Amino acid sequence: MYFYVFLQPELFEEAAADGEDAAQNIASILSGFLQNCFVAVFEDDRWGTAVKEKLEIWPETMTRRRVKSILVQLKKRNRIIYNLVPDYNSEKPDIDCVFEQAPSVSLDLLMVIASEGDRTAPPGMEIATRLTYQNTAFEPKRSDIAVNGMTCSPGQMDEATFIDLHFAKALKHATIIHICDRMCGTSNFRGNFRYTVEKLMTWLGQVLPDPLSCRIIFHIGQPPGHGKQFILQELSSIKNAALAGTAIEVRFYDDSLPNPSLPHQRFILTEQIALDVDRGLDFLDIATQKCRDTYVNYKNPKEAQKLLSSYSSGCVSTDMV
Repeated sequence: MYFYVFLQPELFEEAAADGEDAAQNIASILSGFLQNCFVAVFEDDRWGTAVKEKLEIWPETMTRRRVKSILVQLKKRNRIIYNLVPDYNSEKPDIDCVFEQAPSVSLDLLMVIASEGDRTAPPGMEIATRLTYQNTAFEPKRSDIAVNGMTCSPGQMDEATFIDLHFAKALKHATIIHICDRMCGTSNFRGNFRYTVEKLMTWLGQVLPDPLSCRIIFHIGQPPGHGKQFILQELSSIKNAALAGTAIEVRFYDDSLPNPSLPHQRFILTEQIALDVDRGLDFLDIATQKCRDTYVNYKNPKEAQKLLSSYSSGCVSTDMV
């Protein structure tokens, strides 16, 4: 659902030299990245410093303002990830460091200036220049998912493939993960609900770089009878096996009819992204160990956060696992 890309800072210098059409081309590419990409940069943020310097030579136009605005939005949405390591001894060019580390940080696309375009792409990745970007396999795939989301039929993917494809790059660098599904609580956390949560949490324990720095919050309906205690016990058991050091919080919401306080909207929200998961937290089938029929699409993070805030008055209990 999300992609990791790298943009060589010299692209902005190259675009300035090639004129307004080139600048607009860069703006268009960045606008697409804002939809569903993370930009990988060096851990010391030399990328940001270099890009800022190169944008200073651009003429003061609407295009320049648009590019700067998109870069600001990427940063505000925490979509710039500082996971590349430069050669601090200055013996190796930055672009060589990027190509060497591209597989380990799971880059999908490396955008480079024209003089670097003849490099060999690491396995599973693409190289593009500003002029060849529209001809990549990456762009139509990225654009199609941005517009249409992803639909899976029952049994189309095994559980590991499904989770990786939809959530790996979306959740890997999250420090807070909200999981909202009213029915996960009211259905008493059995069958496919429990199975999916267990698989997802086990997977998170393997994928998160630092599980101790991540906080997971479940927003679910208040079950009848002793259901609440059952859910907390089951989550505690899963946590101890997969995410022992991670803070996990469960917020239960009044589910009395006809107006339950937690609407029937299922989504995952982090400080970086929001995804609508139409089926909710039972997207895996315990019987087949594959995915069920599921549609996943992007959700506006601000709207998702507003929804959670609007539910707060209906929260009847908050428990730590």
